[in-house]
Amino acid sequence: MKKLLLTLFIACFTMVFAHAQDAPKKRTSFGWDKASLTEIGCDTDQIKKIAVVKKDATEKRKKIEEDTSLDEKAKKAAIKVIVKDRNEAMSALLTEDQRKKVEEINIKLKEEAKAAAGS
Repeated sequence: MKKLLLTLFIACFTMVFAHAQDAPKKRTSFGWDKASLTEIGCDTDQIKKIAVVKKDATEKRKKIEEDTSLDEKAKKAAIKVIVKDRNEAMSALLTEDQRKKVEEINIKLKEEAKAAAGS
């Protein structure tokens, strides 16, 4: 009887973890990483400048998250401003053609995510 219960427990445990790892989240926006930037035609100078913008924004975000004087709502609002500023700064480093490519990728990814959610 103990073996049967143990076997059933292991089977259930395995099934739970197998399903938990299915369907990784798909991106819904442009991924501002080196591969994505290279894909849209960024040169190494642009990639380095974008990396600096991302690093600065990450540092600002960490400071806000560690600030105990702010409540959760204030933290979220401040982080939203940082993300908006970061995205504008990174976009400003791109050419008009590259910005169009980013927008096309964003539209495509959102449509794919919407289609996947509908299935």
